Amino acid sequence: MTAGRRMLAAWGAAAAVAGVAAQAPFATQVVGFQTNGNAGGGIFNPPNALGAPQGALDVHSLGIGGELTLGLQTAITDGPGADFLVGENPFRLAGAADLVFAEVMFVEVSSNGVDFARFPASYYGPATQPGPFGAVVVGSYSGLAGQTPVLLPSNPGADPQDVVEAGGDAFDLRDLAQHPLVLQQLVDLTNITQVRLVDVVSGQSLDHRSRPIFDPGSGSADVDAITVVHQRGSVSQNGPSVELEIHMDGTARLRLEDPDGWSDLDPGSFRAALYGIPVPAAALFGSLQLVQADANGFTLVQPVPLPSNLLFTVAFALKDQAGHRSGQSRARPAN
Repeated sequence: MTAGRRMLAAWGAAAAVAGVAAQAPFATQVVGFQTNGNAGGGIFNPPNALGAPQGALDVHSLGIGGELTLGLQTAITDGPGADFLVGENPFRLAGAADLVFAEVMFVEVSSNGVDFARFPASYYGPATQPGPFGAVVVGSYSGLAGQTPVLLPSNPGADPQDVVEAGGDAFDLRDLAQHPLVLQQLVDLTNITQVRLVDVVSGQSLDHRSRPIFDPGSGSADVDAITVVHQRGSVSQNGPSVELEIHMDGTARLRLEDPDGWSDLDPGSFRAALYGIPVPAAALFGSLQLVQADANGFTLVQPVPLPSNLLFTVAFALKDQAGHRSGQSRARPAN
């Protein structure tokens, strides 16, 4: 066994279920909303989107084509990996862990309350309407909120800022680095104070490739909560980093590292999820191939191309010994 593999084996053996609940910030203010006359029906109560995720019916319905803008007491900043989570109330179909009833929404951010940068959205599912009681595969959407069920209400001991434990859809501000408003310095990714959520109108709204987006249901997306993962002023320069890339052919690259060295990583905090469902993180080492081990961390790959029609999401989360965090969730791109 090489030295790198011995390092990884020792680290992976300690990656057991553990974790301490953190005090997480949530949206604190309803800045504005419009529901298009409560189009599509639902629960129209914007304050339901404030505070911690509650799941079930403690939501605000956007209305078909509607929107909701929420304010944050502590700004979001661009840290390592995902920076905030958006919770809706999708639910899984019985006996089909990869299928959900999901109503999705665009996600936009602003640092001045005027200029909003929208995350690039992609739809990878069939170009047909699933129907009011239909379902989609988790992984059919990227850059949209609403496909991954929230886990926190059914697991009160979970860390609400953990990309894996909390559930919901994760967003990384780095994905907006080349947005025109960011390049023009009208949106400051180190100081996001508002998040706007805009309902996707199934079959009419377009993704960033100008393809129609389809989701199940005849109503609108329902907002549960926004959770800040990286707060302005509290991101350590010595914190861990989780970098995850999933390629169009299904191969993947995962980099886990820490500026203070790999021994500063907390293996007991390592979390993983497939289709938004937590799985034993240590078991993933058996399916990933170590390609690099150095003083700062590990690089692993999934080198085998997967069937072109296989859609999925993968998420990883990790802390260092001081409790600083990083996590990432990605969908497999498709043509």
